Amino acid sequence: MATIPQYSPTLPFLGLIPGGLSPGRMLRIKGIITNHGERCQIYIQSGAAVNPRDDVALHISIRPHEHAIVRNSIQNQVVGPEERYGGCPIRYGESFDLLILAEATQYKIAINGAHFCTFGHRLPLHRAQYISIAAGGTIYSILSEADVPGSVPVNPYPPIVHLPPAAPYAPPAMGFVPHAPPSNLPPPPPYTPLPSHPIGGGSGHYPGVGGYPLPPPPPPPPSTMPGYPHYPTQPPGAPLPAAVPFSVLFKEELQAKVEQIKGKPADY
Repeated sequence: MATIPQYSPTLPFLGLIPGGLSPGRMLRIKGIITNHGERCQIYIQSGAAVNPRDDVALHISIRPHEHAIVRNSIQNQVVGPEERYGGCPIRYGESFDLLILAEATQYKIAINGAHFCTFGHRLPLHRAQYISIAAGGTIYSILSEADVPGSVPVNPYPPIVHLPPAAPYAPPAMGFVPHAPPSNLPPPPPYTPLPSHPIGGGSGHYPGVGGYPLPPPPPPPPSTMPGYPHYPTQPPGAPLPAAVPFSVLFKEELQAKVEQIKGKPADY
């Protein structure tokens, strides 16, 4: 029995996958379908039997004439529901590069370097031990991930890198620290207003301090308010008339109102 890697194998082909498939391992199949109507049938199966065939974890049927690449499984000689969405990027007379990557929950399939589809596991991944390719087309090579430099490693998860602890945060320093003024500078001279300043001369800093007198307040303006009844406006400095008791004023005003109602002129 053959074991991959294989180059230009005779079809139909049956070969052992060393160690079987596991998460992170992949198979790469390169070939060409020349004659119109041919199919390239690839089986990843649990055993070496092909007639009747052992359980198939992944069946890939490349059908350019149907514009489809069908994916399926076989368990106990029963064919499962097929998946055929995505079209067929492989054409007759053009070589193809098919990559099958095993993951923990599914297979990923890429064609000519571009992701094509996924296929969820229907059989446990560890049962994928053999690869079989039926007659139809020409196969150039069948490689495993160990035969392709730079391929996906067995462990698809990168190692955990432990970074050193970060230094404690320190607030940034201020832009500059001002220098203290020299201690030998003379004291500043006292402020003296200029003679032309509206506040006049003087040698102090504030009005009334250091011989700087306050200006006298301006005289109040003469009163222009009209006099109240019985209080005519008085000229400035004239004595006010004697005050009249409030009761007398009220009585006179009341008498004037009564006379006005009766139609008689008020007699003051």
